[in-house]
Amino acid sequence: MKTRWFFSKNGLFLLATALALALTAAGCTLIEAMRPLLSDVSVEPSVISPNADGHDDVTLIRYRLGRNAKVSIYFTDKAGQRHYFRRERDRSPGEYSVYWGGVIDSEETILQNKYTREIVRSRVLPDGIYTWTVAAVDQHGHREAITGTITIKNADTTIPELRKFTVVPPVFTPNQDGIDDHVGISYFLNKQVKEVNVYLVSPKDPDLRVPLGETAGTAKPGERGPHYYDYDGGVDLGADPPPDGTYTVVAEARDTVGNYVVVTSTLTIVEGGKPRALIPNAEIDWQGAVGSELWVPLGGRIVFTTVVENYGKVPIRTSGPWPGTVYRSDENFNTLAVKTGDDSLYEQAGVWRFGIRFDVSETDFPYRWAIGRPEDLERRVINGHEQWYLMPGKRGLVYGAIELVKKPPRNDIYAWGALIHEWVGISAENNYIDRILVHVGVP
Repeated sequence: MKTRWFFSKNGLFLLATALALALTAAGCTLIEAMRPLLSDVSVEPSVISPNADGHDDVTLIRYRLGRNAKVSIYFTDKAGQRHYFRRERDRSPGEYSVYWGGVIDSEETILQNKYTREIVRSRVLPDGIYTWTVAAVDQHGHREAITGTITIKNADTTIPELRKFTVVPPVFTPNQDGIDDHVGISYFLNKQVKEVNVYLVSPKDPDLRVPLGETAGTAKPGERGPHYYDYDGGVDLGADPPPDGTYTVVAEARDTVGNYVVVTSTLTIVEGGKPRALIPNAEIDWQGAVGSELWVPLGGRIVFTTVVENYGKVPIRTSGPWPGTVYRSDENFNTLAVKTGDDSLYEQAGVWRFGIRFDVSETDFPYRWAIGRPEDLERRVINGHEQWYLMPGKRGLVYGAIELVKKPPRNDIYAWGALIHEWVGISAENNYIDRILVHVGVP
């Protein structure tokens, strides 16, 4: 029995097309295979002095690829050690050129001396004669390599050093309570560099970097000399700091020729955040007031009660005198500190207190009280000193009195309350609270 094949005109056309495509592909493959894998390789000039003086700092490496390949470029010293500039980089057919200034990026080493310990990410090779090699390996394993020599002289091989890199304190609480609100990062730079970057990295999110700005000092950024960074977590600018946790502090320095180093330390953020408090409903209970007016005889007392709420996420530090304290109108919190011998009554950075002032007061909010009773607060001992905090979500009861022992400049004066964040300020929502008109000595 014979087998017969029948073709239509369309079938013959499709068969012819397929055969033509197959022959074309085979021809292209054959032509590609006949091309040199690696050709037109040059490294010029053959003598360089990588020292950023503008003369022969770099050499130009050129090569051509005939087909897809992995390309390596390396330099071999007189001891036979290879120093890679490029290692197995995927490249497609075509012409390539790249400048090289004596820098080796792939070798990571540790520099340690009496001043510092840092990672050297890239460095300039020392003076000497090196054998350069440009090598290519195609997808079938075929390898071609071309070599030559290059001389390096007068190279700047001085590695930047961030000497005595310190982070103090290693644990800080950026919450404007006046205690460990700032961290200082410092180092001494041994040479002029192109750039220095200092930032925080969270181990939980390595891609997120928090850059730190350098504080102006005797040495300008990048100059040889001492450098300092004062970091508050951004709280002083009204921002929330990074979330609580332990961060890596990274400092990178790169000079003009390509020497590049990294030094690290750690920093732990605890109870970080913008402190927030208010007087609910902006209300003060002025004892005996009728509407927004109060009648007090000379020698009488202005008595009040109010509440302070911590509606933020961080503890708020406060200081005495305790609720219930009675001021004379000719006193203030400073004179009370002198009279009682209690230094904690003086103004302190980061402390919150409730204050009252008159429009005729000679000082700003001369009468101040802690923002809660001891039972409303949390007691802590920090650096050997007793501290009191109104915790997040808690309220503190505040009450006290002012005895009018001296006739004011006029009979009718205004009084109001405020929440004072000492050395920081008084927010708009916490000033001019429940303003009243006080009639002094008027029946």
